[in-house]
Amino acid sequence: MTQENIDWLFKLKNEVPMFLDKLKGEKQSGFFHYSLTGDLYTQDKNWGLGNTVFAVKIYYTLDMLDSLPEVEREDMVNFIKSFPREDGSIFDPLVNNKASFRNKAGSIINLDFSNFLGEKTKRAEARQAFSALMLMNSTPKRPYLKIPCTSEEVEKYLRSLNWKKPWAAGAHFSTLLFFLHVNKKQFNVCENAEELIEYVIDWVNKLQSPDDGSWYVGHNVSVHEKINGAMKVITGLSAVDKLNFRYPEKLIDLCLSVDKDEHACDSVDKIYVLHYANKLTGGNYRYNEIEDFCYKQLEAYKEHYFPDIGGFSFYKHRANQYYYGAKITKGLDEPDIHGTVLFLWSIAMISQILNIDKDLGFKEFIT
Repeated sequence: MTQENIDWLFKLKNEVPMFLDKLKGEKQSGFFHYSLTGDLYTQDKNWGLGNTVFAVKIYYTLDMLDSLPEVEREDMVNFIKSFPREDGSIFDPLVNNKASFRNKAGSIINLDFSNFLGEKTKRAEARQAFSALMLMNSTPKRPYLKIPCTSEEVEKYLRSLNWKKPWAAGAHFSTLLFFLHVNKKQFNVCENAEELIEYVIDWVNKLQSPDDGSWYVGHNVSVHEKINGAMKVITGLSAVDKLNFRYPEKLIDLCLSVDKDEHACDSVDKIYVLHYANKLTGGNYRYNEIEDFCYKQLEAYKEHYFPDIGGFSFYKHRANQYYYGAKITKGLDEPDIHGTVLFLWSIAMISQILNIDKDLGFKEFIT
């Protein structure tokens, strides 16, 4: 792979901010549209929490967040803080409402009623909102209180998760670690948080397979589920700065065994696992293959990029239509803010794997 094949990466710092400028709300400060022209809802519908969270993370990845005008930073902070509830939840009411039928139907089909009222989705949105505020050195209005805070409650919660579907289970494991850590650090809530964090990690590590390195139960788990689930578990370990997991070589083998990705999330999840597994091996295990894989990913990412606009589409030639189960765009052939934040995040990690991070100047956020 020659330098010319990655030259386009060095244009992103100039081009992507122009895309964000196009997405900024005309009426409401701090609001961003999800896609360029295909959004189903206008900015006066009291929605867009996730869009602004993604904008914050894009600016951070480009290392531009601190250089934004103070008024723009304040507008984004205030917009995110306009969504909280008394229990510390921060979620988008429109997304929650529009996803309601799918959540209920999915709960009935899967006989899993933990997200029947969208509680897991609300928790995930709160986690993303908290992390965005922290990137801007802002403290949420109140702690998120809807997590277990004793070892008995924590074990019951972890056992309630369906580890035969490790992508979802791993996501909620990760969010639990995140809020245990943040609540203690930001609000001094849950005095035994550190002990609980160790308990949670020890509990989940009993599920880690020595055969492929991922965390799950059962025998009919797809490779994609294993990789995506491992990514979620590792994000939790990263959130509490405890990234010394076992079997990194097996995880590298797992990731390199799959070539095709369905969408942006699949690709980012795979790169994330490779990035941290490669770190633990000191870059001494199948590095040449990891390097080749990363270059191939960058070539694939280029097909999602609209250089004349400055954004990426979640799918190739199509904006994402659904966000947490709510249909929010028409899915047109155009970039969206979700695809853009995911691909930039992945590029930031790839730049570290390829040792071009200092030249590119991207920053990796902790989600």
